[in-house]
Amino acid sequence: MRLTTTICTSLDAVDDAELDDVTAEADVFLDRRWLRMLDTLDLAPLVRGELSLRYVLVREGTRLIAVCPFLVTRSRSIYYHYSLEKFFFVSWQDELVRMNPESARWSQWVVRAVNAYRAFARAARSGIDGWVLAASPLSYRGGIAVAPVDPAAVQEAHRAVLDALKEEAQRERLPLCFYGVDAERAELRRSLRGSGFDEVFLVYDNRLDTELKAFDDYLARFRSKERKSFRRDMRMVGEAGVQFTVTPDFGSLGGDFERLYETTYSKYGEEHFRHPESFWARLERHLGPRAEAIVARNGSTVVGFASILHKGDDLWVYRIGRTDDQGQDDSPLYFSLVFYEPIKRAVALGAKRIWLSGGTWKTKRRRGAVGHPLYSYMWFPSSWSRALLMPYLSLFSQISHAEMTKVVAPPSTPETGSPEASGDA
Repeated sequence: MRLTTTICTSLDAVDDAELDDVTAEADVFLDRRWLRMLDTLDLAPLVRGELSLRYVLVREGTRLIAVCPFLVTRSRSIYYHYSLEKFFFVSWQDELVRMNPESARWSQWVVRAVNAYRAFARAARSGIDGWVLAASPLSYRGGIAVAPVDPAAVQEAHRAVLDALKEEAQRERLPLCFYGVDAERAELRRSLRGSGFDEVFLVYDNRLDTELKAFDDYLARFRSKERKSFRRDMRMVGEAGVQFTVTPDFGSLGGDFERLYETTYSKYGEEHFRHPESFWARLERHLGPRAEAIVARNGSTVVGFASILHKGDDLWVYRIGRTDDQGQDDSPLYFSLVFYEPIKRAVALGAKRIWLSGGTWKTKRRRGAVGHPLYSYMWFPSSWSRALLMPYLSLFSQISHAEMTKVVAPPSTPETGSPEASGDA
């Protein structure tokens, strides 16, 4: 294959038919509709920091065979998942004590040591102040969309994209991170390792496998005690006067969604995406039939929502929001928005997997979700920056993986040894 690679800041010059061909087998965050939406957005306010969105395009002759979105940022205010410094050096400090209260006795010493190392890395111009991030913005996934070609051609397309990203990293004098790679993306992971990238654990996503013919099939996975608990959740929501509807026409509810989303996520601080009213209208307009909203109303008042995206066998619970008086992450409304109503929708759509995002792992595990690992891959334009940063990043990866595995691991029980047997706290 004779491949040509270009870098562009917009996909305006690529027609829909080309993008549909190359993204047909990609997940929703690399779908043509998603990429078109990204080109219409001012991303900086949404991710809380300045960045440049770019794309790697790979062609064989005139045929487009691969697309990969990526970001370049040096922002110190950007959302922590999109910041090398904040993600690896800062964000975990409070989370460590929350996930493992016993760590409070010794964590202060760890924090001091890490902060000293961080200051040294910054002073040594290691590139800690930014990176080239191969990710699909406003998601927790990165990837390369490749047109239907044979396996050998897929590997060549991967190499062409990765070589182009390396050149961008060298030009920017920044580390390169290929972000949020699903553990099951064997070909891409093999290409990354073969191109000299170092693997680091990122996070566990929560996935629920849902090859179901009816919602009762989901409930049947659990013991009687758990089924009664789940039905009680749903009954309490109904008795409170809340009703759910599914709609693809949610753009007009953008003001409600902005308010409910911010109410929900601001309880945990400022480290979350921003989704103003205009965002929801764009999501509806561009994602079309792949985006829907599950809307919870009490009378005429919108009290909660779940934004869901679907493509092929996968359904994603993309964002949720609910009124502040509905409690924390153990409220019946929360369970309905994150679990019960999306499961019903997955059954209707024939989806086989629901992606529930990270966080609240124990709560999601008790309702059948399984921790599913995501990885990132690091490459450095200089041996100096790699020698300085990679030992710390590797250690961070090992500790993070070990601590999170304790949280997501299903408890063993005499009955089944599975998470279904654990019941609700």
